[in-house]
Amino acid sequence: MRKSFFFVAALALTFAACQPKGEVEDQTIATFEEAAISPAQTESTFAFATDTTVFLESGNFQLQQTVAYGGTYVTGAVVSNITDTKFESYLDANKSAAGGAYAGKNYIVWYNDAWTPNVIKLKSAAVVPGMYVCNNVYALSSMKDGDAIAGDPFGAEDWFLLTIGGSLNGEAVNTTVEFYLGQGTNFVTEWTYVDLSKLGKVDELNFTMTGSRTGDYGLNTPAYFCIDNLGAKK
Repeated sequence: MRKSFFFVAALALTFAACQPKGEVEDQTIATFEEAAISPAQTESTFAFATDTTVFLESGNFQLQQTVAYGGTYVTGAVVSNITDTKFESYLDANKSAAGGAYAGKNYIVWYNDAWTPNVIKLKSAAVVPGMYVCNNVYALSSMKDGDAIAGDPFGAEDWFLLTIGGSLNGEAVNTTVEFYLGQGTNFVTEWTYVDLSKLGKVDELNFTMTGSRTGDYGLNTPAYFCIDNLGAKK
């Protein structure tokens, strides 16, 4: 498993004073627009305590973020509003390959960690219609150009897969949704809708990331993807 260290500033979440008018379903969408953002990426501006877990709330959802290892290692949800797609190192990991959000300014960059529960909790159980997903620039660069850990650029037989599951009252639902972030030389570089309705009613979503580029410690492709408008209908 690749260790990824990228430094982010504290994410201060404030709640909107009121919901916009619209149908009930629309009011549960997580747009992440209420999250305060700073794109600073230096350890000196990193304000979370070590070995702690917090939940960022938006719409009907709580997104887990865990900070550990001396305050320099973040798993789960990081809110970003960066619009450029430049990639030079892992410090650029909090960027979407699409160049910003699907809608509005903010979006989530999610890092999947093999040692941390990779879950999104619902504040009230519901059928989640879907969400918009794309690659982040770190994973895209690894697949498209190769790197020292994953090796050569992807070939025809390579793949990078996001699997989304769910649970209700602690019991896993009996189906999952699969979405390929990369297959051969085809990579997801635009926001793409992923239908989650077949999971049925859930109070938790969970993510698993697998791929053809694996080593002794697991997945070698950087285990990142981006989320926006969680709970949206297409």
